[in-house]
Formats: sequence, C-alpha cells, structure tokens
Amino acid sequence: MELTDLVGAAVRGGLSWGSDTLARLRQRAGMDGPRPCDALILDVDDTLVDTSAAMRAAARAAALEVWPESGAAAREAFAEHFLSDPRGIFDRYTAGELRFHEMRKARIEAAAQDLGLLWEPRRYRRYCSGFDPAFAAAQRLFPDAMPAVQAAERWGITVVLLTNSSTAATRMKLQVLGVSDRFPHVVTTDTLGIGKPDPAVFLHACELAGAAPEDCIAVGDSYANDVAAARDAGLRALWLDRTGTGVGGEPPAIRSLAELPAALTRAV
Repeated sequence: MELTDLVGAAVRGGLSWGSDTLARLRQRAGMDGPRPCDALILDVDDTLVDTSAAMRAAARAAALEVWPESGAAAREAFAEHFLSDPRGIFDRYTAGELRFHEMRKARIEAAAQDLGLLWEPRRYRRYCSGFDPAFAAAQRLFPDAMPAVQAAERWGITVVLLTNSSTAATRMKLQVLGVSDRFPHVVTTDTLGIGKPDPAVFLHACELAGAAPEDCIAVGDSYANDVAAARDAGLRALWLDRTGTGVGGEPPAIRSLAELPAALTRAV
C-alpha cells in the first residue's frame, strides 16, 4: 500500500493524523536518531506511584482502627516503623521465604513490639479493614510518570513493569489510577515467587518484552534492587534519585522521570 493510501485509510478509520502522529512515526523509524533501547523495565513503587506516602497514610488509618486510644504521635511512629521495616521482613518476602500476608503480619507485629503497642494476631482483620481502603484511596501517580511512559511509547519502546509488590496490590494500584490497560506486561514477586534483586525476574521481564537484556534499560528508585541488580543481570540501568540522596561512586542519577527520555541515551 502506498503511503498516501495508508494515510487515507487511517483517516477514514477515525485515526487523527497530525504533527503528533508524524513525530511518533519519525521516532519509530529512527529518523530523529536511533532508538536507545528496545524495552524499558520500569519499577512501580516510588518510581511511577508515590507508594511511600500511601503506605504512611494507610498505616496511620490502620493504627487508629486497632489502637483507637492511641495519640497522633504514636500512630505516626507506627506508620514510619511499618514503612521503614528495620528488620528487613519485606526482603524475606521477595526472597520467597514468606507469603505476602505473612510478611505483612510480621511487619505489624515487629512495629508493635518495638513501640510497645499491644498486638494480637486476631486483630489482623481489623488492621486490614483500616489499611486497605485507605491505601487504595491514597494512590497517586507522580506527575512525571505517564509523560515518561508516553515518550517511550512514541519511540516504539516496549514498557514492562517490574515490582517487588504482590500481584493483587499492583493490580489494585493500576486499576485505581486508571492505567491498567496501558501496561499489558507486569512482573511482580508472585510471578516467579521471588523478586528483585534476583536476576531471574529481570530476565523474565526482558522475555516478556521480546528483547535481549543488553537491549533493555531498567529504571527505578532503589540503587541496589533496580540498578545494581539489573546490571548484574546484563541490562543497562538508570537510577531515579528523587531526593538527591546519592550513593558513593554512582554516576549522576536522574532526579525526575521528566529527564528520562534524554537520559536513556546515556544509560550504562
């Protein structure tokens, strides 16, 4: 089919044809420079979605449900302890040692013990009745998230989400935020029974994208899990360091996903 016929058929089919469409075609065809990668392996929590803020809000709501007599300072202390997870309980979940709800129960119990709050396993349902609705209601995409995804799509780059969260929690986040249809490829800890930093999950994400590891770029907020681990698996990587905290010896990171399109060309 001639190009003019192709354009005509697209317009008759209801496809808008203008500068944006032409720009996408130019990028896909490599007319504006080579495509930097075949696939983008994107972290979810605290990369696309402000999960830390949502967890704090949900943990405060759950603490009020379980310990209604507690003060605001005590509930805030519980939320921070639950989020920071000083005993590394979440790592045991991503290593396949604990199931999701076992991990959550252990984190609640650890925070309660360390803060001197009375905790009994029978209170878990009450905790969830406070945590889950509040967590869903607090979901928020970072403003720079979807523009970065759209920029990758214009380049013809396949986007795969790779998260250490559970399948159910991840599905909820994407559905609440109205973006579940945008991401057909999602890898969670439940997919293989393990999570990052295991190289197997990165390689599985590459397989879903139909791309070789060296042609994929991983992006996430955790230097250890999203950058160092991805490089160990043979991918290139970019570290999203929103706070500018830095890690000794690490090359300059991006502070926002708004920097991602330009940074893809220098990912190492």
